Amino acid sequence: MTASKRLYGLDGLRAISIVMVMASHAAGTRLLGGGTIPLGTAHAWGKVGVRVFFVISGFLITKLMFDERQKHGDVSVKNFYVRRAYRIFPAFFAYIGFLIVLRVLGHSTITNNDLVHAATYTTNFDAERHWLVSHIWSLSVEEQFYLVWPLLFAWLGYKRAFLAAVAACLLAPIARLLIVRMLPEHLDSLVWQATPAVADSLATGCVLAFVRNDTARAATGVLGALVHRVLGLTRSTPLTYLLFPAAFFTYLLETRPTVWTLVGVSFSNVAFALCIDRAVHDQSDIIGRVLVNRVVERIGVLSYSLYLWQQLFLRQSRLDGPVWLQVVTSFPVSVILALVVGILSYELVEKPILRRRPKWADR
Repeated sequence: MTASKRLYGLDGLRAISIVMVMASHAAGTRLLGGGTIPLGTAHAWGKVGVRVFFVISGFLITKLMFDERQKHGDVSVKNFYVRRAYRIFPAFFAYIGFLIVLRVLGHSTITNNDLVHAATYTTNFDAERHWLVSHIWSLSVEEQFYLVWPLLFAWLGYKRAFLAAVAACLLAPIARLLIVRMLPEHLDSLVWQATPAVADSLATGCVLAFVRNDTARAATGVLGALVHRVLGLTRSTPLTYLLFPAAFFTYLLETRPTVWTLVGVSFSNVAFALCIDRAVHDQSDIIGRVLVNRVVERIGVLSYSLYLWQQLFLRQSRLDGPVWLQVVTSFPVSVILALVVGILSYELVEKPILRRRPKWADR
């Protein structure tokens, strides 16, 4: 697979993930739950959506680094950082700037602590924070991954980098269990937000990329060969997608901490990885055709923009603000505005700056 070949199906999976996140948040907007009435299992939708994003990120970033090494003989960590900065920072800091404006105008009680954690991508270690920066926990996890994983990949070599990813898959459940058992109750949210506790989702995507790459798989040993054999079975049938609802069910086990932390999340990570492999391998079945539908793919392309800005409009009924703010955060106006602002962010902020990215960073 060449570096220029597009991975069909990934944008469709991103679309499903962002819809799950937005649906989870929309369940708390005015006229649809009002922030106090949970609609079914809405709380779990968002968690599942974010986990899928993590597995996709681990897989895609690792695959792109394989492609770069195959094409150029090495991986430029500097160029990777530049590419990520141009893709992520413009919209992100535009959002942070907008939050500062809201506070100056008296429409938000967001604190300096909230803003500092957000701007430094450490929100995932701040258990008590304002709703308007609450979603940045997942962006913090990904940014920390972008900072560390390319260095490990470039310095360790295939075999040791693969073992590092496997180690993260094994150690994260233990980290989750320690958080549940040892930290005070008000820090419980760290069990699904702190990087040590969620690194296995990203690492599972990394392992998938290793096993799918013919050159790298030689360094993965018996474990890689076994996983590759499993992929050969699951990618051959659309029944693999049944693993997705099965994985979702594990998030209903969160009330049983030991089962969820040690078994449930790990199972869901593997299930999502197998679904990703099936999606990028074959789009001929009905689910595959949905994933590559033009509208669905467009939503996937916008997923980062939508995720970033939807927090302004969805599930805001419990926050302070004037009457006009209560109107724009009411369903369905909230969802419509989230879509509009997400599109504007992508078209007016992200795309223009991406076009100015230095050519040398793409080498």
